[in-house]
Amino acid sequence: MQMKLFTNIEIPKLSPAIDYSSKIAMFGSCFTDEIGEQLQSYGFNVLVNPFGTLYNPCSVFNSLMRLGAVCGMVRTQDSPFFQKEDIVRRPDGLLVTYSHHSRCGYRPDERDADPDVTFLSRINSELKRQAEFFYSADTLIITLGTSYIFKLSGTNFVVSNCHKMPARCFSREFLSLEESCEILDTIRETFPGKKIIFTVSPIRHLSDGAHGNQLSKSSLLLAVDKCISTSVGQSYYFPAYEIMMDELRDYRWYAEDLVHPSATAVKYIFEKFKEACISPDSYSRMEQEFRAFRANQHRPLL
Repeated sequence: MQMKLFTNIEIPKLSPAIDYSSKIAMFGSCFTDEIGEQLQSYGFNVLVNPFGTLYNPCSVFNSLMRLGAVCGMVRTQDSPFFQKEDIVRRPDGLLVTYSHHSRCGYRPDERDADPDVTFLSRINSELKRQAEFFYSADTLIITLGTSYIFKLSGTNFVVSNCHKMPARCFSREFLSLEESCEILDTIRETFPGKKIIFTVSPIRHLSDGAHGNQLSKSSLLLAVDKCISTSVGQSYYFPAYEIMMDELRDYRWYAEDLVHPSATAVKYIFEKFKEACISPDSYSRMEQEFRAFRANQHRPLL
């Protein structure tokens, strides 16, 4: 009898599977960035985190609704484009908005006649381009990281990033299971023509404490399960969290911070994603695209 050394996660096949005709828009935690980079290296048509890293269901929802409003899929009375009042200047001088990650920020220099105008022009131009991609995307991949949210003090606006601003600027709350369910259901109902692949990030949010992290992930898992159970055929769950917790149940699969999966773990999880979600008819082309990608990355010594 062969010895069994770890638990295998049974993963149902996505149908229809992703192939090179798919147009994929990805949103969520930094695990989204890692899987998105993998897909890009294999030549798939992918938009990865247009607002930067998003951690909670509210921030993902707000980003999707803004893109939907720009491309006419969502009705809104207010302009979905960013205005001057949306600009925040971080303590280090970086211009950002509370809807973006800091990597989408802009650092002014002496050549700017009006840094705010320059920044707005850049992010709104990008927003329009991203909305055009989103409109024609047939697949959404949404990775949820935490149930904890930060609201701008005195408002109900959930920020996507606190941008190193003082703690007094925000109030911290835990999204209830009911609230998360409502958010995911609204996303599904608003974009019925798009297939949605949900996953819960395996990245540990230890700033919430070990117990708080488990409560947070558990709430997300329950919300996703409820959403999928009421939308068979449109929504699908890929168990990245379970693969990390069970198949890779060892600290050697983590990066040095013991929070993020290591590069090897990301590749392992992506292989599982490939087997479950990508059409085998695409495998041969994936090898060709990856060889071309590696060749383009290679810089010969002079």
